Amino acid sequence: MKTVTILSLLLLTSAAFGELTKEDLHDLKEDLHKVIKEENAASEKRMKEYIDLKIETVNARIDAVDQKLTARIDGVEKSLNARIDATNTRIDALDKRMDSMWRLMMGLFGLVAATIAIPQIIIAYRDRGRKEMERSQKEMQLQIDQLRKELEAMQQ
Repeated sequence: MKTVTILSLLLLTSAAFGELTKEDLHDLKEDLHKVIKEENAASEKRMKEYIDLKIETVNARIDAVDQKLTARIDGVEKSLNARIDATNTRIDALDKRMDSMWRLMMGLFGLVAATIAIPQIIIAYRDRGRKEMERSQKEMQLQIDQLRKELEAMQQ
């Protein structure tokens, strides 16, 4: 912008229509380079400041989003841990109930086994006694038959 202003002032002045020497052109060229360098430096400085400002803004937004996400993640973790604890409590209660049921079932199985086995043992014991009595009776009957035969033999 300054360059355009300087050039327009040079062109509009009456001295600008005069003849320029090599030294004048060289001075103008140096002045023009100096002005361009100053303008470039100022432009670069403004651009750098603008970029830095934008970077700071983006970093601030990123930090805010990070804080929000961290807060949400912490909330979700707390909720999840509470649910896990509640589930573990329920599982422990169910485990205790299953243990109680298992003991009850084993007791019932034992009772059923005893209910079936004891009469069977009694029946088997009675049968064994009966068999022994029958065997004794048969032996006695055989002895009685032998004695009868001997008695008959003696009476004849």
